[in-house]
Amino acid sequence: MGIKSHQGFTLVELAVVLAIAAMIAIATVPNYMARLNQTRADTTIQDTQAIIDAARLYRSEKGTWPGNATCSNAIAALGATSPPMLVGVSTTNRYNYPVTTSCTQYTFSVDQNTVMDWDGVVVNGLPGSQIVNAATYQIRTTVGAPGTEAALDGKLSRIATGNAELNRMRTNLLMGGNSIDEVNAVNAQTLNAAGAVNAQTLNASGSVNAQAVVSSGNVTTYGYLDMNGYAAEGNWCAKAGLVTTNSSGADLTCQGNRWVRSVIWSPTIVSTGGSCANVPKGSLAFDSVGNLYVCK
Repeated sequence: MGIKSHQGFTLVELAVVLAIAAMIAIATVPNYMARLNQTRADTTIQDTQAIIDAARLYRSEKGTWPGNATCSNAIAALGATSPPMLVGVSTTNRYNYPVTTSCTQYTFSVDQNTVMDWDGVVVNGLPGSQIVNAATYQIRTTVGAPGTEAALDGKLSRIATGNAELNRMRTNLLMGGNSIDEVNAVNAQTLNAAGAVNAQTLNASGSVNAQAVVSSGNVTTYGYLDMNGYAAEGNWCAKAGLVTTNSSGADLTCQGNRWVRSVIWSPTIVSTGGSCANVPKGSLAFDSVGNLYVCK
């Protein structure tokens, strides 16, 4: 009977192969993890910087930090603008930890946790960052209001910023003799005009005080015409057509530069020697056949 030969690995050979494979794994796994963590760190830095940049842009345009009063929903608010100021950034970072935002009057912060040995790498890659809890590898990135904001703090914005204070005057507006055009409605407590006021319609719920009120059309009142001044009949007057009253309330008109009492017609048919009824002296009336009478 012949001797049979078998091909394959002996236990010694297999042990050597496994030992070599283990050494390769030991050498390559740390490098792989290092590259993975470096990628995580780089992406975390980029995402955080994107949040910070978007928050400062929002502050520059709106005058406030994004989101609610504490900025806890800033990431969502930045993504909800039109167009979005922040895209592709989640509230969970690349280490699978939450990304939280907060703010004060002048600062905006981003808080997040990383992993051991990489918190310092992320902090060194982000200006304004620090490790706030070494035990949990928590870092915080803080940015202040835009550098130009202090210079622009007292400026009046010509666009609607979402912050009414940026569109509100806190002192007198001096135009240097120039006009204000393209105005829709003017709401004021007091309007003082040294010259003419031209308007299609003027509605006043209170008094209108002026040296002269000129109308190119009719003047209609749903109350009474109250004349504070009066004149004496026969005295001089400046312009024909002026109307006033005497001290007793009788109407006077200016005719030929003299105040003349207006003629009052009695609606009652009168007769010779009859009473003037309720009409004042000087009133005119007719009798039944058309004769003209003067009440004396």
